[in-house]
Amino acid sequence: MARSHTPMESDQLTIKKTATGYWTVQRGAVHLGGSMTRKGAEAERELLKRLRRRSVRRAVGRVSANR
Repeated sequence: MARSHTPMESDQLTIKKTATGYWTVQRGAVHLGGSMTRKGAEAERELLKRLRRRSVRRAVGRVSANR
């Protein structure tokens, strides 16, 4: 049986430091971005959040325009 994800769980972006000192932005086990500094990784995470919200808004707009 497939595990269901809540919207909050599937949208969770985490920042982790690798063994080499590189900071990565992840959603679950998927690496989405990264930076040499934590501050850079946090900026990367905020950008990914804004892009996600934008794409969701555009998808909703397309659905309502097709009706």
